[in-house]
Amino acid sequence: MNPRRPQPKQQDDSTKNGANIPKLILDNTIRILTGIKDVSVNYTETNGTRLPGFTPEPDLLGNYLGSTMAPGLGFVFGSQEDIRFKAAQNGWLTSDTLLNNPYMLKSNDNLSYRLQFEPFKDFKIELTGNRTRSENHTEYFRADADGIFQSYNPVQSGSFSSSIITWKTAFEPFNDDNVSAAYDQMKENRQIIARRLADVNPWSQGMVDSTGYPDGYSAASQQVILPAFLAAYTGSSAESIQTSPFINFPLPNWRITFNGLTNIPFVKKYIKSLAISHSYRSSYTVGQYVSNVNYQEQAGAAYARNQANDFYPKNEIGLVTISEQLSPLIGFDATLHNSLMARFEIKKSRNLSLSFTNNQMTEVKSNEIVIGTGYRIKDIAFFIKSMAGGKNSSRTRSDLNIKLDLSIKDNKTILRRIDEDVAQISAGRKMFTLNATADYNVNQKFNLRFYFNTNVNSPYISTQFPTSNTEGGISMTFSL
Repeated sequence: MNPRRPQPKQQDDSTKNGANIPKLILDNTIRILTGIKDVSVNYTETNGTRLPGFTPEPDLLGNYLGSTMAPGLGFVFGSQEDIRFKAAQNGWLTSDTLLNNPYMLKSNDNLSYRLQFEPFKDFKIELTGNRTRSENHTEYFRADADGIFQSYNPVQSGSFSSSIITWKTAFEPFNDDNVSAAYDQMKENRQIIARRLADVNPWSQGMVDSTGYPDGYSAASQQVILPAFLAAYTGSSAESIQTSPFINFPLPNWRITFNGLTNIPFVKKYIKSLAISHSYRSSYTVGQYVSNVNYQEQAGAAYARNQANDFYPKNEIGLVTISEQLSPLIGFDATLHNSLMARFEIKKSRNLSLSFTNNQMTEVKSNEIVIGTGYRIKDIAFFIKSMAGGKNSSRTRSDLNIKLDLSIKDNKTILRRIDEDVAQISAGRKMFTLNATADYNVNQKFNLRFYFNTNVNSPYISTQFPTSNTEGGISMTFSL
């Protein structure tokens, strides 16, 4: 009788054939869906009405307790119903024709949101967005010589700001000839925007002039340039970009951090902590706008024209800006087991200012590399000899903290004249900065600091001179 040989343990076919892959996918999908750690949405709105010339004397809760109950509980508790004509009809307003305080309406609203997302351990994404709008309406509401109340000089003004995404055009290179693909695209977009505006305005004759622009919307029109500007620098299509200067919904900006590389045994062996970060912010701002007193509308479209035969815009806008920061584009912050600290960052920024008073765009671009390191030398002995003479001296031990920061920055300011097709550098320089410090705490009240700083500037334009500044020394700080 032959004894049976023990059979080798067979591998689970379900594992061998990868049957656990669906479970793995399901687990990771659930983790991603549950990775949202915090969500917040805030919306605030503030409205106010100022009604000058109000004559009844309030008694309780801001109301006159006579038969009229002026101005009414609704107005006192914040209602924004227009009560001007009711007040004039009931004799609540002075009939003095010299009244020069304006009737005023104020409206402010702010929308912001924030989302924290952690799809994997030690990998965090934070999305933020905000939109702010402020509007003021002023007019003079007073009686004329016949005692009839009328409105005079109505003016609407305000400002607007919103987060947007201009990532698609963020990495344009620094060209020596100042060429910008986004700027060239903006100029090309103007004809597309002008055609779209003319198609929906029945008062446009539809004719195209020798430059290719339809009637009422020339290449210099504010209504044409602004949407063309937004389409070009957001990387959107001029065929679909909204033509209103006010963005409906704020787009998200973000910040990403990752601290998980030290979970890898090989990395953990040499590095105590390592943080990788990336941040992106971009905002679009309408600095100030005022309603155009010459604007006329018929059949729901602009009708009146200016001297250039363009339709007047509803709002006169002086300046719009796009401000973009990648700070950092990529950043590393590490601490080694031997107390050596190291930091490396690449930063980019861009500021675009489009002025409609002279149809000029100012572009400020900046690139920067930051390298930093630090080291702590522990338990360094320090001897202080007695000022009275003799051999008496005191000894202290403390850490010496050494830091070294190096920055190489390149910024350039370019003026682009849209009508003249001119681009020239107005300012800018290459900057090299080196900062070195060594701090030693003699005791809790006495600190010694050795420092050395140098800064070298090389300008781009000939009217400015290269400069170099260097300083160094010892500073002593004594705290009482």
